[in-house]
Amino acid sequence: MLHNVVEDLVEEWIEKVLPQYTCCKCAKCRLDMMAMSLNKLKPHYVVARDLFSKTRYLNTSLQNDIMMAVVTSVEFIKDHPRHDTE
Repeated sequence: MLHNVVEDLVEEWIEKVLPQYTCCKCAKCRLDMMAMSLNKLKPHYVVARDLFSKTRYLNTSLQNDIMMAVVTSVEFIKDHPRHDTE
């Protein structure tokens, strides 16, 4: 089965960054944040979802790219959620 390792890394970064923001953290907003982040990043596909494959992509450059994509996406969705903010 093919898997984009960057999806896991983006999800981890969203979990790290999101508590620092006062914004909606519902499932819809989280998915929007993930989708927006992933669309800014190059995918890295692996055949198996194992720890070895994931750690292979934990280089500093990729982590910085992911962090910037996540922060940008969280800030955008914070200001433009796709639902009422009530």
